[in-house]
Amino acid sequence: MSKTLVPVLLTIGVLAGCVGAEITQPPVQYVATKKLNEKGVNDFTARTFVRTDGGIKELSGVPCEFAAPGFGAKFLTPAVVATPDMGPRTPTASITCKYNEKTKLEILKPVNLTITEIEQSANAAGAGAGLIGVIVSGISASSQKSRRDANLDRYGYLDVVVVIK
Repeated sequence: MSKTLVPVLLTIGVLAGCVGAEITQPPVQYVATKKLNEKGVNDFTARTFVRTDGGIKELSGVPCEFAAPGFGAKFLTPAVVATPDMGPRTPTASITCKYNEKTKLEILKPVNLTITEIEQSANAAGAGAGLIGVIVSGISASSQKSRRDANLDRYGYLDVVVVIK
């Protein structure tokens, strides 16, 4: 299997709930280093994996650091990490994980979680209904996006899988 395809398939599996160690710790709260003027809090799940001769294996207890301008958090994977919702001002962030003398950095781009959830719901609804289902669910998603109050949109980060080679 290609080296670029493995993380994609792994991410899909983790996000679909097919793979993953149980998260036993409470959500990790961020620490603000300046006034953020956040409008709420969202969270994402962080998991770490290592490539082995037999494939890929999830790791537990890997120390990671989440960092963004004005806030951050330190945690052990797997973890749910709370982050501030600063609306469209939510900055790009990073996660750095260290395992066996190796360090892996992943960049996290903020996303509009409200739009993402609308699109995911529409895709799931139309997935088994063929072409007509895709068309109808696309129209429904478009309608929901145009009718929503954009001031109430939630911003944050998608779940992340860090694969250490």
